[in-house]
Parts: sequence; C-alpha cells; structure tokens
Amino acid sequence: MKTFLTRLRTAFNDATLRAYVRLQIFAAQEPVRLRAALTSLVLAGAVLIPALADEDVARTIASIGVVVLPVLVGESARSRVTPDA
Repeated sequence: MKTFLTRLRTAFNDATLRAYVRLQIFAAQEPVRLRAALTSLVLAGAVLIPALADEDVARTIASIGVVVLPVLVGESARSRVTPDA
C-alpha cells in the first residue's frame, strides 16, 4: 500500500508535468499571446515589487523573454509571427 505522502507526491508530480506540457503546447501555438502574458506579469510585478520598476531590470527581463521564448518553442513558431519583408 502506498502511503498518503507518496500518493500526494505522485499527484503533484503528475500535475506539474501536465502543466509543463500544456505550457509548451500553448507557447508553440500562441507565442504572441504568451509574450503578452509574460509582459503583463512583469508590469504587474513592477507595481507589486518596487525593485522591478527600475528601467534596467524591466528591460533585462523583457530581453531575456524575447530571446528565450523563440529558442524554447522553435523556429516554426517564430516564422509564423515574423512579418514577411
């Protein structure tokens, strides 16, 4: 018989993995919405945490998000949101 803590840990691990996979799918299908959501979180953090209101901190966080997101979701997502020149 599994103990309660083992079942609880298994359920937590399962929920974490499911959330991670859903986030990956959402990032691949809706990269623009994900960027907007991340920007909104940074702005909300600047209201709640005064240290984030510093211009350099906000710029650094935004730059990391813009660079890391296309790398994580792949080239196909980036090509869908890049305008044709």
